[in-house]
Amino acid sequence: MSPLWRDEIGAYLAPHKLTLTRLARGLRPRTAATADWVNMLPGDTHWSATFAALEGLLAKGQWQKAPMRAVVADHWVRYAMVPYVAELSGAAERLAHARHVLAGVYGDIVNEWTVTLSDNPPGAAQLACAMPSTLIEDLQAALGRHGTRLLSLQPQLVSAYNHWCAQLPESGAWFVSIEQGSLAAAHLAPGGWDRVHCVRIGPDWSLELRRLQTFGRLASNQVRDGRVYVDAPAALRIAAANTSPELIWLEEGSGGESTAGRLEYQRRNQA
Repeated sequence: MSPLWRDEIGAYLAPHKLTLTRLARGLRPRTAATADWVNMLPGDTHWSATFAALEGLLAKGQWQKAPMRAVVADHWVRYAMVPYVAELSGAAERLAHARHVLAGVYGDIVNEWTVTLSDNPPGAAQLACAMPSTLIEDLQAALGRHGTRLLSLQPQLVSAYNHWCAQLPESGAWFVSIEQGSLAAAHLAPGGWDRVHCVRIGPDWSLELRRLQTFGRLASNQVRDGRVYVDAPAALRIAAANTSPELIWLEEGSGGESTAGRLEYQRRNQA
């Protein structure tokens, strides 16, 4: 069977929730199944409960015999912009430099994390993403026990940006992706991102809305920053209503005809 006709599973993995969608592909792709799980222990931020819930779902027939594209919540990810250094030669040296930059921000813990770099042209800064190596190993083991192949693994900020990039300006703006537990922001500049921030947040959406509004006002006062485009859960968009003129709330229909698009839509609109 052609890969273009094979079903795919999309999975969003976070400390507080799990979202699954299965896309039946073909001439008219359709959502074949969806599932959501919520962690009832709000203080539990390890991935073990989420992965256990994932395995429970993968044991059911509607989630079998399809590969998976997974997105990991920014709560488990660390980011840094790595400046270009002409003297570095080869991928190994650039990756070692990225680890050094990340360690300067987050400490030696990144020595135990898997680091990836964005594929930018020479002369441009690169985005470094780090996530716990044990998280990746545990996820691969969980999928392996159910015969599920991992097609891709992306952090939330990158996945959300890829989903929305066609609706964003090429420069002079901030893109913010927010979920319970994390807020990540990337500044869009000519040639790519030039700044990235990630902070831990709480479950009080009214408090986080005020934080976003302050961020938006600060950005609007800086000519080089411009407007703030926000990818956010339905609960935060509802709390904002029409009271945030400095923020542009990204909205759409069903998420399009890709696994990633359907997953992003379901993640934002899960009750």
